[in-house]
Amino acid sequence: MNNQANYFLGIDGGGTKCKARLEDANGNLLAESVAGPANAFRDLPGTINSILSASEEAIKAANIKGLTLDQLHAGIGLAGINIPEVKIAFAAQSLPFASSHITTDLHIACFGAHQGDNGAIIIIGTGSSGVVINQEQHVELGGHGFVVGDKASGAWLGKKAISRCLETLDQLREPNELASAVLDKLNCQTALQLVNLTLDAKPSFYAALAPTVFAQATQKQTDALNLVKEACHYIEKLSARLLALNPSRLSFIGGVTQALIPYLEPQLQERIQPALGSPEQGAILFAKSQLRFK
Repeated sequence: MNNQANYFLGIDGGGTKCKARLEDANGNLLAESVAGPANAFRDLPGTINSILSASEEAIKAANIKGLTLDQLHAGIGLAGINIPEVKIAFAAQSLPFASSHITTDLHIACFGAHQGDNGAIIIIGTGSSGVVINQEQHVELGGHGFVVGDKASGAWLGKKAISRCLETLDQLREPNELASAVLDKLNCQTALQLVNLTLDAKPSFYAALAPTVFAQATQKQTDALNLVKEACHYIEKLSARLLALNPSRLSFIGGVTQALIPYLEPQLQERIQPALGSPEQGAILFAKSQLRFK
């Protein structure tokens, strides 16, 4: 470890983007940056590239003469790193930082939302997951990946909307506004065109359709409303499971959060408190907490 390093980097890597925050030793913000997707399970080489790209952009934006990556203590929270094999593979990578401390995107989000104190958080973005950190207790739920999990997430909503759209094109559902909106968004006219778009599609492709689902739900379109209600039912169950562990605070973050919250049960809405800080700030807090033990 470079003991002369006086700068801290917080990385929040998810299925859509990788965000970086650069601070000095006193916690002053120097720069922020954004790079491409950073889900370590789906694409480890791409994740490394996104981390380095975001880090280099942050240094460039800080405009501090002579500042290099090997002067930064990095806290790194990533989607997909909860899988043991992925974490081992990531740990085998050679990163150019003064020190690097890896954990899940959930962990750093919780650290940031509650400024290192106990609490619970639910992320509803491209994917979905929840965590509670309460004294010595650390429980993570969900986050099982787009194929079998991530219910209520942007990617899940988009995938379900496409399924309903295909059923409409196959005349198994009546023509409706949601199907029309999805087809217009993707510039498709036929089921074959739509299926071809999905052959190599990543979760971010599906998540980009979530605003279309919510727009149709606002207009009381039946299929869209049913999807949003199903998403809410899952998030309400996830919240109940976390709250049963008695966290001092509960926060929601992620790109789908603000659109979904108004549809949740009022008593749950009342329990949700604003996040006190960002996941990137949480990543820096995590790095500092790890350095104290070295």
